[in-house]
Amino acid sequence: MQKKGISLWLCSLLMLMTAVIGGFFAIGFYEVIAADEEKNSQIITEQPALESSTISQVASSVGEAVVGISNLAQTETILGSDEIEAGLGSGVIIDSRGYIVTNYHVVADAGRISVTLADGEQKDAELIGADERTDLALLKIDGNDFPTAILGDSDEIAVGETAIAIGNPGGLDFARSVTAGIISGLDRPLTTDEGIRFKLIQTDAAINPGNSGGALVNTKGEVIGINTVKITESGFEGMGFALPSNLVDEIIRQLMDSGKVTRAAMGVTLLRNIDEEYNEYRNVGTDHGVLISVQEGGPAAQAGLVDYDIITAVDGTEILDVYHLQEEIFNHNVGDTVTLTILRSGESQEVTVTLGELKEESQ
Repeated sequence: MQKKGISLWLCSLLMLMTAVIGGFFAIGFYEVIAADEEKNSQIITEQPALESSTISQVASSVGEAVVGISNLAQTETILGSDEIEAGLGSGVIIDSRGYIVTNYHVVADAGRISVTLADGEQKDAELIGADERTDLALLKIDGNDFPTAILGDSDEIAVGETAIAIGNPGGLDFARSVTAGIISGLDRPLTTDEGIRFKLIQTDAAINPGNSGGALVNTKGEVIGINTVKITESGFEGMGFALPSNLVDEIIRQLMDSGKVTRAAMGVTLLRNIDEEYNEYRNVGTDHGVLISVQEGGPAAQAGLVDYDIITAVDGTEILDVYHLQEEIFNHNVGDTVTLTILRSGESQEVTVTLGELKEESQ
């Protein structure tokens, strides 16, 4: 009987110790879970606040440099001459001396250009120069020490980054409206009426009429693009486009220096792309390149090129199509020399061309 009592006592003691130890483990495990949940909760709630703060800061810092632009035209009425607002848009001050970049279509054919600053002051603007091919124009207003926006490096942006659009959709009543989205795509092609292609930034940040010429900005507060166009066809949403800041910088520097943009050219007309199907049909000896005709007296003619030569490479870079050839030539300056690889009557040869200045209907 005594041994049985001792066994019962030992069992009770073991059960009590097991319960105590289990309780400690349960409390510790609960504290770990609670700490993880608190940490995760902080991450979830703090991240949106940081993003919102960034957009607000960018809008505040860059918004002062975004202006409204009115295209004013003279019209005749039965009471005499009158001035009407022919168009509205946006612009960005890029130099404290009063230089403003905008879209060419905003100020095209303007009798007078009026600029409305962030504080509401209105100033007449002078058109320094314009480049219809890229839809860019440079304006100048009198004064100094204007707030300016900084042009960033558009080659450094990536798809998925935050994009902030600032402009005047619908006119000055909605001046410096801010919309936010992401960079939806890069190097989106836009072909001009002259057949020249440029690569644009695509964004889903809302861009509306009046935003043209406004700023597309990154979270550093740098202007990475100038808003220029959106797709308005039924069924499309959130497809706006901006001219990359590096292209803008290149064009604006030329307009500021000389009032015009010069581009290199070979003095040829680009007839058609050469592809596999054309080669099978004509047996020209290549499935890539561009068929050309040569303008009389131009750089290509002086270098010995003739009609129906096929340009297959520039400085060793294989040419895929017309737009690729344009890009390679536009990367050079007037007076540069390039080595063209051409096919003539099925035979390959190299020709050196000193580039001239682009004229209408030539490349």
